[in-house]
Amino acid sequence: MNYKSDSFNISVYPVWQWWEEHYQKAYGRPSRIDFDWLDRTYLGRREFLHKHFGHIGTAGSEPLPEICSQIMPFHSMIIPVALGMEATIQEIGGYAWKNMSGEQLENLNPVNIAESFIGELILKQRQERIARYGTATQMIDLASVSNNAFMMRGPDFFVDLLTDKNFAHHYLGVITETMCMAYKFITETFGHIDGFPLGNCNVTMMSPKLYDEMICQYDVRCVEYAAKINGKEPCCDLHHCNVKTEPFAKSYRKIPGLRSLQGSYRSDIKKILETLPGVKFSAMVNPVELLNRPISDILFDIEQCIVDGANDLAIWDIDTACSPEMLGEFFEKIGEISEKHNKKMSLGIIPFSWEELAWEFPTYVN
Repeated sequence: MNYKSDSFNISVYPVWQWWEEHYQKAYGRPSRIDFDWLDRTYLGRREFLHKHFGHIGTAGSEPLPEICSQIMPFHSMIIPVALGMEATIQEIGGYAWKNMSGEQLENLNPVNIAESFIGELILKQRQERIARYGTATQMIDLASVSNNAFMMRGPDFFVDLLTDKNFAHHYLGVITETMCMAYKFITETFGHIDGFPLGNCNVTMMSPKLYDEMICQYDVRCVEYAAKINGKEPCCDLHHCNVKTEPFAKSYRKIPGLRSLQGSYRSDIKKILETLPGVKFSAMVNPVELLNRPISDILFDIEQCIVDGANDLAIWDIDTACSPEMLGEFFEKIGEISEKHNKKMSLGIIPFSWEELAWEFPTYVN
């Protein structure tokens, strides 16, 4: 039996450049990011969102301490950085990093984050946020073994999978054990995590056969390790990125406790849900399509998603060219489609970019 809901949630994430264009230009840019700026900006952006989208159903300006108190050092690079990858914050924001050499990867050993400088940083940031907000939350992204391997090795990762399997297995194993130890540290520091989320963005660049042979075992290891730590049945929410996902549906049957799968809204959702009964499918809209594809075509496919059983919709990395007015009209039409199929749409727009929450801006230039 497949999961059914009377609601249809839309998760929206604008890139930091979108906020620069549509909010900071009018309300001023900071000389630097600090807690005071985060607090003011959080409230201001909530009011901004309520002004433009409140009639659709997004939240108003009430403060939620868990937003600004989030901890996410190095964002999705935490495992590569722990294992020795060089990363530096750029003046314009975000990280620049340097791929690791084959020799570095050959000499790689698992790292216990709890005993590393990253563990010390997390504990320090936790105390800072508790002192200010009375709470500390985390959005630490352990990604997945394939995402971490690609970041560390670059495109040669895919060459290794095909031509030097033993070498690839060596560093994939090291990455996996580092991820598991990091998961344990995070749960001990912040409390129970519901299952193990996997971000398999880079799996989309290999075949299902290669995934089955080289990667799947490490994804399974992470999920089973989390279940053991939590003393519960395995549970996994898997992000496959906004590409067609049905080619990997059979492969993902091997992931224990798979609860949800996120992939392109243009996937064959019926086929996926037949292959993975009981799994919730989260449909992703590629933000580029909002710029180069007729909105009527996008809305047609979104309606088909709802008919075929999609649980929710995710539109991440909204481009600057998408104005609040254009988005408002778009969301209103999705709401009308939802009502047509006896579902109530709810809209959640994240008021910060990951770069801002991770303080990945050394300076702002006016």
